[in-house]
Amino acid sequence: MHLKLQCLNDEARQMYGKHGHYKEGDSGLDLFCVAEEQTIKAGETAFIKLGLKASAWNSEGKNVSFLLFPRSSISKTPLRLANSVGLIDAGYRGELMAAVDNIKSADHTVKRGDRLVQAVSFSGEPLTFELVESLDQTARGEGGFGSTDKTASSSSSSTEKAKEKGESDENSQKRANNETAGLQQPQVKRTKVEGDGEKTAETEVGAAKGAVSS
Repeated sequence: MHLKLQCLNDEARQMYGKHGHYKEGDSGLDLFCVAEEQTIKAGETAFIKLGLKASAWNSEGKNVSFLLFPRSSISKTPLRLANSVGLIDAGYRGELMAAVDNIKSADHTVKRGDRLVQAVSFSGEPLTFELVESLDQTARGEGGFGSTDKTASSSSSSTEKAKEKGESDENSQKRANNETAGLQQPQVKRTKVEGDGEKTAETEVGAAKGAVSS
């Protein structure tokens, strides 16, 4: 696997320009913490920015996903990866970050140059890397850490609110779908008309939001 690394600051460029810990044939590439200091409080979950973006490519030139594993030396700290193993999708182009839990009762400070995680291919094959000025564009872009949950969560929330109002499952789902699509029911003004049969006239005073006019 070949990694293309786009460094986001001078500190990252210096560290990866002279890595010092990478050896030919290694299956993992140690990733550096680039912030000067970051204190993670006892019992806290925090995100550690790694100062670079990356894309991975196999021997056939295909863009592939890769993994973030904890280094064995992380056991010397009170930190553990919050998601055990991080999955970096092939199309992700945002900054790499490590989500960590501080499992001890004391605060822990991460310093610049610390190496807590490593990039690894799915097969564990040896990897190589190079520094680049920019990465290719993808449909996924920089969305990460739960970004694909947002639409589903919005729809689910609307459904739950409808149920609280006593709507049936079918009606609440329709309502949730309408809200997700950005639609609203037309407003109706009801005017009582005196006369034979005391008929009621209904006049639309609003149009469905998002309707397309021809």
